[in-house]
Amino acid sequence: MMLFAYFFSRKIPRPNNPETSLRVYIKSKQLTMNLSNVLFILVVFQLLFLSLFLFTHQHGKKISNRVLALFFLAICLNLLDVFLLQAGVYKHHPAFAGLGGCLPLLFGPLLYFYTRSIIYKNFSFSLKSLFHFLPFVFFFAGTEFYYLSQSTAMQENMLNSLSEHHLPVVVSVVSALIFLQFFFYATNSLRLVSAYKKVTGQVFSNPGSVDVSWLYSTIIFFILIVVISAANDLLAQTALAKYYLAAFNLVVFALFVFVIQVMMSALRQQGFFSFTEKEQFKAQLATAGWANLSSAEKSEREHTIQTALQLMHNEKPYLDPELTLDQLAAKMQVKPRALSQAINDVLQQNFFDFINRYRIEEAARLLTNPKDEKITVLEVLYQVGFNSKSSFNTLFKKYTGLTPTEFRKKQAN
Repeated sequence: MMLFAYFFSRKIPRPNNPETSLRVYIKSKQLTMNLSNVLFILVVFQLLFLSLFLFTHQHGKKISNRVLALFFLAICLNLLDVFLLQAGVYKHHPAFAGLGGCLPLLFGPLLYFYTRSIIYKNFSFSLKSLFHFLPFVFFFAGTEFYYLSQSTAMQENMLNSLSEHHLPVVVSVVSALIFLQFFFYATNSLRLVSAYKKVTGQVFSNPGSVDVSWLYSTIIFFILIVVISAANDLLAQTALAKYYLAAFNLVVFALFVFVIQVMMSALRQQGFFSFTEKEQFKAQLATAGWANLSSAEKSEREHTIQTALQLMHNEKPYLDPELTLDQLAAKMQVKPRALSQAINDVLQQNFFDFINRYRIEEAARLLTNPKDEKITVLEVLYQVGFNSKSSFNTLFKKYTGLTPTEFRKKQAN
């Protein structure tokens, strides 16, 4: 299964009913293909435009924008290659065919490095990083050398076979390997995002700054695209082949909507919390465990927590919506790592929950005994250190079992 390379490499099967009018069949087929082509061309231009936009975009992290631009450009050129094949352009210029057929080998690595570039503030490509792209280089060079060494007549036969989807077994094997390669990189990207969510809970208190739902959704979306593509590829070999085009159109339309909505949301993400370096990220993940600590270490961490609790009660630093672990540790004159470990081991919480529980408790107090009876829920959430209504509502229900409105009504009764 070439991820996108054979999306259009199918013949729409003729109806089996001999009474079906050939004229009606041809007209309906032409109409369907025209609508499909319009949608297909829209997606190609959309991806091309977004790639150019990301390459020239001055806001946000430039290296992340450019990696994402390369990812979209690879998809765009791969789809364009398939479209030109189906449109018959390569029949007149067979030497130019298939230049985008190897691009699916770039999808996985580019998605993975985009994830790394988002999470690591000092991310950059190294010589070691380039090894991830060697399969594409070798496969592209090998297939192009083989293809161009054939006669024009043989090239035309190969293109006809590809258009009819009469493919040798070796192509199916290679497609399956590309499918597995993408899954390898995609699952590693998901693990990295999951680890990020865990670590940011140790050092950041602002829910908006640790929201990686858009990045998680991006990876999941392209995994689903791969799964549907593989299933559709198998569908075309069965009696249900007549549904292939409908499934394909659904995938292309989903891609069209996704690029507009989800990725534009990602570009608007400002102030996303990145770790300075990979070592800092790994250090936050590591933990010795309470049972493995000496008596002196346990006593020290308990003392740290007592100091933190006293500070939270007296100065209420949690009212600062941008409060971080480093800032709270600086107020306590302890190392951020020591404070994080103390919160984890003694309170069995991470920094995120530690701070936001105080915020929710303060919000509950304001909703129960407000100085101003006319104070709104929106005013309360801003006063206690939140800057997102959805995050406030979610966490309030998590800690109290009620929404802020339900809690207020209950207190009034």
